[in-house]
This record gives sequence, C-alpha cells and structure tokens, in this order.
Amino acid sequence: MTIILVSAREMEGHMKKITKWFLQTAFMAVVVILTACVPANQLITQPASPHDVKGTYTLLLYGCHYPEEVKNLAILVAEESKYPVEIYDIDTSYKTKKDLSAEQALSEADSFLKCSVRRVWQTEVWRIPDGSGGTVGYEIRPLYFPLEFGSPDILLTSYSIKGDKVRAYIRLTPSAQKQIEASGGDKSDSSGK
Repeated sequence: MTIILVSAREMEGHMKKITKWFLQTAFMAVVVILTACVPANQLITQPASPHDVKGTYTLLLYGCHYPEEVKNLAILVAEESKYPVEIYDIDTSYKTKKDLSAEQALSEADSFLKCSVRRVWQTEVWRIPDGSGGTVGYEIRPLYFPLEFGSPDILLTSYSIKGDKVRAYIRLTPSAQKQIEASGGDKSDSSGK
C-alpha cells in the first residue's frame, strides 16, 4: 500500500488550476449559448493594401492602456458605411476619432499601434466587407517580431452584423495569451472582455 503525501501548497496550486479551467469553460459555454440565440451575419476580412483606403473615416483605437499591452488594434470605419462598428468590450477600452482623411487615419493608426514596449515589425491592413459587396472599413493590426511570440500575428479578430451595427471581437491567440501569462503579464482572459 502506497501513501501519497501532497503539501498544502501543491494542493492549493492544483485547486487554482482546476477552478480557473472550470470558470473559463463555464464562461465559454455561456458565451456560446448566448451567441447562438442571437442571429448574426459573420463577416470575413480580406487582405488589403493601404492604397485601397480612400475617403473619410472614423478611427477606433483599441488597447494601448499600458506599456506591455499587445492586444492593440485600429479599425477605420468608412463614413459612407451602412454599419457603425462597436467593439465588444467596455467603452473605455478604445478611443474614437471622427472625420479623418484616409492618410490621417492610416498615419494615426500606425503610430498608435507602436505604443507597446514590444517591438512591432510592421502593420497589416485587412478589409472588413459589409456582406453585400460594400466595405464597412479596414482593420490595421500590428505584426510583432516573430521572436517575441513565435508568430508575428497574435490577434484573433472577428466581425458580425447584429441588427444595424457591426460588432468587433478582439482577443489574443491562445499561445500568445499563455506566453504573456507565463511571463507574469496580463492575467485577463483572451475573450476580449
């Protein structure tokens, strides 16, 4: 007969992991159930060039609240778009600037995305379609040096039309989230909330 002794500290660590896993699983289940109840039209972003960005835009600047933050994104919403964009997070998580020319919006987005102490290698432009052949706007995302996270692109974004708005969901890739947590960084979940 073997007796296994486990210290209180080890038991506490295991309980914290189990509790965290349970809460994350419960949260995801609630999100899936609630999302399934609301009809939404998913929008699939497409690669674009800064030269495609023309006209006047409302600029949404998400993130950059502290030097280590890497969950940063800029969204340019075309003034002629049928749909305004709403970021699925608290209102204080992003800033809004209206009536910017394409050049101004791109320049401000590029500067904003370099706010982190993590090195941004370059930025990338993605078109956000409106589902009927038009364009809602553009997403400008940072690409980090591959040595920072193992992959330059660490954001997961999705867009859906809900009613008369486009809702943007922004979170980190699971591998980037784990790496940040392991280094003692941001402890928030990767759900965007």
